[in-house]
Amino acid sequence: MEDSNKMPRGIPFIIANECAERFCYYGINAILSVYMIGFLQFGQARATVWQSMFKFSAYFFPMLGAIVSDVFWGKYRTIITFSMVYVLGCAILALGPTSPFNLALGLGFMAFGTGGIKPCVSTNVGDQFTSRNQHLIERAFNYFYMSINFGSFFSILMCPVWLEKYGPRVAFGIPALMMAVATLVFYLGRHRFAVVPPAGRQWLRDVFSRSGMKLVLSLLVVYAFVAVFWALWDQSNGQTWTLQATSDLMDKNLGFGITLLPAQIQVVNGLFILIMVPIFTFGVYPLWARFTKVTPLRRIGLGLFVTASSFLIVSWIESRIQSGLRVSMWWQILAYVVVTAGEVLVSITALEFSYKQAPLRMKSFIMALFLLSISLGNLGTAAVNKLMVRDLPGAVAASGAQTWVTLPPGVTMITGQKIDFDEHTGLTVHPSDGPAAPLAGTYLVAEVQGGRIRLMDNQHRKSVVTSGEWRGGPESVSTYRLVGPEYFNFFAYLMLACAVVFIGVAMVYREQDHVRPDG
Repeated sequence: MEDSNKMPRGIPFIIANECAERFCYYGINAILSVYMIGFLQFGQARATVWQSMFKFSAYFFPMLGAIVSDVFWGKYRTIITFSMVYVLGCAILALGPTSPFNLALGLGFMAFGTGGIKPCVSTNVGDQFTSRNQHLIERAFNYFYMSINFGSFFSILMCPVWLEKYGPRVAFGIPALMMAVATLVFYLGRHRFAVVPPAGRQWLRDVFSRSGMKLVLSLLVVYAFVAVFWALWDQSNGQTWTLQATSDLMDKNLGFGITLLPAQIQVVNGLFILIMVPIFTFGVYPLWARFTKVTPLRRIGLGLFVTASSFLIVSWIESRIQSGLRVSMWWQILAYVVVTAGEVLVSITALEFSYKQAPLRMKSFIMALFLLSISLGNLGTAAVNKLMVRDLPGAVAASGAQTWVTLPPGVTMITGQKIDFDEHTGLTVHPSDGPAAPLAGTYLVAEVQGGRIRLMDNQHRKSVVTSGEWRGGPESVSTYRLVGPEYFNFFAYLMLACAVVFIGVAMVYREQDHVRPDG
């Protein structure tokens, strides 16, 4: 009989597989917005919509993976099969031509592959335990989560460097190679995994039974609040926080001889996870337990409040940048400290909570519901960024040493406000530090003179020098309804409101744990 205080034999292979796979996912995700804006001339809102929709898909397809796993194939076959599709998507990004079509195709296969394996890999952790050693589950999930952040730390650190020095082929190619390694490692551990066979038709009976439906509906209420958490957290991971860091007004020199690229700032999240997990596990939670009972839902509720406060910090940073004032990247690092604490409280807890609440034959399905909350959170972010774009029909740009835009009647803008152009304006930008390119993507308002505005570039805040004749259509120019810090305040206040309501949900929810019986 296996020692009840010893980790199951399959756990190291699962953790190594997850580390390499997350290296791939987070490495590509870290540079995605920068790649779309720098190489494909996307505007910031459009880049955020594309990246959010990629994440939406990546966390929507777990529902398919869960059904395939629980009903037909079991976890091992599902993970291996979807991993091959995942590798194909990464290879398309690395080897295909630089174009929106190639991007969409590669990200589509990636989302399908990573989505298919997501509910199976995490539940496969819990399946290795029985009632004899279930006291080790929390520790195993902590190791599992730390492996995610160990892999993401190095990929987020290096992929921006590879993109800048060698281009997208190398920056996407190395993560693709790591995904192939992840698939191989999982294959090598095939004889060491405890296997829960697929349930077949019994799965349908379990899910649609009275108790099954009651559990699903109860968890969906919890996951609705968790979805809002993900709408905020994912913006710190390669999206709006990274785009904020692209401005030269954010001083990226941290001292000690360390200067970061904008996309590298995300690396501190993985570093803080590695530091905070043991602090919370062995320090915060035991201390908290001296005063009151520490339940998973109480942890999640506190995490929602903490996450909201991180966006208030980022909102203050944005107000400084919009006003033309320099701000140290250390302030954004402080925001990462806060949002990482929220992640430990919400994400790790919800992962463990989801596994324990699910009956044995429903574990992948319930995990897919949890991952669906991530999908819906990103769908919400995409919707906000889509709906906040306001077209400026009738706007006309005049080329020259300074580029001026005549606004439609009744439109007012302020200094520092963002303005987007599509790729069909007919004007060419001549930057002082690079090749000529179409006037496309996101620019800033440098000066307002009545119904005219002068442009400056978003990164260096220098005047935009253009040539050519304006040929833009009625939807060529747009701006954002949420101006500057208003964007981050919107999400902060939304999260605070949800956190208050969640207190009532946590008070009425009744937990019931399910683990695999011994033998």
